[in-house]
Amino acid sequence: MEVILIEAKSLVVKQHMIHTITSCVTNTDLRNLLLTFINNKEDLPFADLTMIHHQSFNGKDEEMPKLAAAVELLILSFDMLDDLEDLDNEDEPWMKIEHPIALNAATTLYTLSKLAILSLQSSKKLQILEAFLKFSVQAMEGQHVDLKNDTLTEEECLEAMKNKSGSLIALASVSGMLLAGVNTPSVERYSYQLGIAAQIDNDFRDLFNPHKNDVSTQKKTLAYLYLQKKYNQHAIDILEGFHSGRPINEYFDSALNLKQKLIDAGVAQYLNVMKQIAVNKATRLIRQLPIEQHQCEHLNAHLIIKLNPKNKER
Repeated sequence: MEVILIEAKSLVVKQHMIHTITSCVTNTDLRNLLLTFINNKEDLPFADLTMIHHQSFNGKDEEMPKLAAAVELLILSFDMLDDLEDLDNEDEPWMKIEHPIALNAATTLYTLSKLAILSLQSSKKLQILEAFLKFSVQAMEGQHVDLKNDTLTEEECLEAMKNKSGSLIALASVSGMLLAGVNTPSVERYSYQLGIAAQIDNDFRDLFNPHKNDVSTQKKTLAYLYLQKKYNQHAIDILEGFHSGRPINEYFDSALNLKQKLIDAGVAQYLNVMKQIAVNKATRLIRQLPIEQHQCEHLNAHLIIKLNPKNKER
C-alpha cells in the first residue's frame, strides 16, 4: 500500500514539475527540451525526502507536492551541471546535445525551482527559499573543491562530500520540515552525514563505471587518498592501474578482479568503516528528534536502513 501511495505522490510531483515549466517557459524549443528531461526521470528520491520529512513533523500542507517538485527541479539542474562540468555520464540526454544548450537548460531549471518556491501560498515560503539558497551555495562550494581536485587529507575530503552531497539532502529534508512549521537543527546535521554515506557509495561504484571520469582524472576521493598511502603492494598495483591510462577494469581483466584487489588493498573495508561512522552519527541524531517514536522509526526505515552496508552488498 505504501509503495502505491509513494508512486501516486511521485506522479503528482512530476505533474507539478511539468506545470512549472509549461507555465513559465514560453520558448517552445526550450520548453520541449526541459519536458524531455522531466519525462526521462524515473525516480524522484529528493521529492520523497521532502515529503517524508513533512509527514514526520506532522505536516499536512496541500502544497507539499509543489514544494517537492521545486526540490526535484533544483536537483535535476545540479545533476546536469555536475555532468557537464565533469564531462561524464554520457548516456544522459543532456550530454547528447550541444553543451551550451544543455548548460542554458540547467540554469533555466535552477531558476524555475526558485520561482516555484515563490509561488507557494505558505507563510514559510521565504524561509524555505532562504534554505534553498543557503544549501545551493554550500553544494556549489563542494563542487568547486571537487573540480579543483586538490584535497590532501581525509578531513578535507569529508568536508567536500558534506557540502556537495549532504547539502542537497539537507535542502530536501529541511524544506519539508519548514513547510510543516518546524525548524530543528538536527535535520540539517544528520542530512550531512547521510550525504557523506551516500557519496562514499557513489565513489566506490564509480571506480567500476566506464562512463565516469573519476579514475582517468585521478579524482581525490577517499578511496584514492587511502591508496596513496601505499599500505601494501595491492594498493601500489591499483595506483599503477590508475596511472596506466587504460580502463581500470580492463587493466585488471574484469570488474570482479578489481573488486578483489580493492578488498586485498583494504579500500573496501576502509570505505565501509567510514560510511558506517556517518550512518551511526545520523542514526543518533534521528533518535534525538522531538517527534513520536513511530515517526523516528519511519524516518529510520527510509533514511538509514537503505544506506546501512550490513543490509546491502556493494
